[in-house]
Amino acid sequence: MRFMHIADVHLGYQQYGLKERFDDFSKVFLHLIDEAVDQEVDFVLLAGDLFEKRAVEPLAMRVAIAGLQTLKKAGIPVLAVEGNHEKAYYREQTSWMDFLDALGYLRLLNPRFEGGRAVLEPHGADGGAYVDLAGGVRVYGLRYYGASMAKALQSVTEALANHDDAVVHYTILMLHAGLEGQLAHIGRLKYRDIAPLRDRVDYVALGHIHKPYRVEDWIYNPGSPETCGIDETAWPQRGCYLVDITPDHNPRHRAKLVVPPRRPFHRLRLEVDAATEPSAVYDTVRALIRRERAHIDDTSKPVVELTLSGTLPFNRYDLDVAHIQDLLETAWQPLTARVRNLTMPTEFEVRFDEESSRPELERAILRDLLERDVRYRDDAEAWTEGALALKQLVLERGAPEAVVDHLRQLSSELPSGPGSSEDAGLAEGESI
Repeated sequence: MRFMHIADVHLGYQQYGLKERFDDFSKVFLHLIDEAVDQEVDFVLLAGDLFEKRAVEPLAMRVAIAGLQTLKKAGIPVLAVEGNHEKAYYREQTSWMDFLDALGYLRLLNPRFEGGRAVLEPHGADGGAYVDLAGGVRVYGLRYYGASMAKALQSVTEALANHDDAVVHYTILMLHAGLEGQLAHIGRLKYRDIAPLRDRVDYVALGHIHKPYRVEDWIYNPGSPETCGIDETAWPQRGCYLVDITPDHNPRHRAKLVVPPRRPFHRLRLEVDAATEPSAVYDTVRALIRRERAHIDDTSKPVVELTLSGTLPFNRYDLDVAHIQDLLETAWQPLTARVRNLTMPTEFEVRFDEESSRPELERAILRDLLERDVRYRDDAEAWTEGALALKQLVLERGAPEAVVDHLRQLSSELPSGPGSSEDAGLAEGESI
């Protein structure tokens, strides 16, 4: 048997407020549908986030139904789980994925939970946890549970241990969850949460993280077929998995990552530390354009983003970002050109040793900032010690009176600073 594993389509996403980007997400979905038909797959997995929003726009639903109708006419069943983007609103009972299930366009999988225990029932009129397909293939599904995903999966694992699978020859578990270690700050599941299923599940189909990855030829995540964010340009090889089930081999399948055509994105970076005036920055941008001209196809209406970084000896707001954007648009005629100005003026640059410890860094940065203020410069070291002592006093939940006393003592002992002038000191009874 052969199946296609898709995730994170995000139909309806009008990125940058552009209709063309709405169309791009629709086109890539319909392309994958046509690919599934051409490849004569036996079923399709939708591992969450078919839609960008819970409140699905009519045009996005129209595209979804058009694609699902194509699969239905071809006799290709679609098995799905809900992702975090399309879950029903709090306290609502029905989502638009439930709606598509009710119309017969897909089968939405998720177990019932009774008393914290997963109940694994075959999919029927009221939903269900799994579907049995021809050839002894069984597909289980678990929707997005966020921080509770590990607990929900543990309940499913315990239920599977006592579940009848005598007629099952190949098992798939579909989840909308990120695996820890694949992307910083994203990943509710640890490998050890899934590992107990190794002997019972042949293929773990994930969605949620837009980066493609596979682990031990067992856990698969295809990534987003279209580019939902500029960071995703780091993973050009993403789209869907085309999987052939091969029971007599190890592993018991062959999975090929298929990359659909998508609008090109180009992410450019430019350090402008050497520029002494805005015109020098513009010259540096022109030089970058000359270097990159051959690498960007201006016939495909790409999305181009340029990030400016570094420390400038002039006000960053003196830079005409619109002019830089015009330079990019003239060079490549992109769908949109975006400029991110992350430069900083010299007065905010802090010098420190990268090998320093955190306390050393904190002390060095605080002293550096105090030295820039003429009121504190002559006694910067003493003010640094006083400020760090004040911080420690607050962290130790010192009484407000103790904090005020510390400030009074500090300002009276040092000749510089606001405490040196009568009207700048802490008045009796003044709150802070």
